[in-house]
Amino acid sequence: MGYIIDLTVILHNIFGVVPGDVSASDIQLAVDRHVRSGLRNRIHQEISSFVAETFAIIFTVPQRDPILERIAELIQQYCFTA
Repeated sequence: MGYIIDLTVILHNIFGVVPGDVSASDIQLAVDRHVRSGLRNRIHQEISSFVAETFAIIFTVPQRDPILERIAELIQQYCFTA
């Protein structure tokens, strides 16, 4: 879950900032920026908290997928609020 969100945020930053062709250097800079910004740690901490809270109820609410919903929320939070 964390890696999906990390990758999405990094790709959003790469293609939102770099016009045209993307080089390996651009990718490395985006990854480094993501790590240095603290976003990776915040995202993974939010996921850890969410998982701890969710496992108690995950099997009692079969009509919705709380994990997929949280992935969408985190992607929206970290890609569309800068």
